[in-house]
Amino acid sequence: METLIALGAWNWMILAAILFVLELLAPGIFLMWFGLAAAVTGLIVFRYDVAWQWQLIWFCGLSLASVLLAAKYLRQHPLESERPLLNERAVQLIGQSFDLVDSIVNGRGSIKTGDTIWRVEGPELPKGARIKVVGADGTVLKVVRAGAVAGGGLAARLPPGG
Repeated sequence: METLIALGAWNWMILAAILFVLELLAPGIFLMWFGLAAAVTGLIVFRYDVAWQWQLIWFCGLSLASVLLAAKYLRQHPLESERPLLNERAVQLIGQSFDLVDSIVNGRGSIKTGDTIWRVEGPELPKGARIKVVGADGTVLKVVRAGAVAGGGLAARLPPGG
């Protein structure tokens, strides 16, 4: 315990460094704000002789302020991805054509793309018929006979009621 007290402001700088490293290892941008609060608390302690209780209060207050300011900023300026459809595999298939693996009976059938079999919904079509994906609802693809595409585009990507 005396070693921690003897380190003084360096405790906060070490904590800041640990939080910044954890931020690099963990997904998201959350621990960075606590690391920033720890670093600022360390700078305050370097400059002024502050009791450990006040150091904790500074750290908590700065943590809260930095997280709230970051949340407000990120709501107004959301992060944009270079590949917005990266984790939306079904939406990536919209506009592509495939052959039916199972015929569409009662509105349901399946296709195979790569090593994945997808459930499809569309008009009654026989096995092997060429279809085109025009929409996605979760993991179910909306299809029509290739060459008879109607209703593609953004509206087909939205879930019902969206």
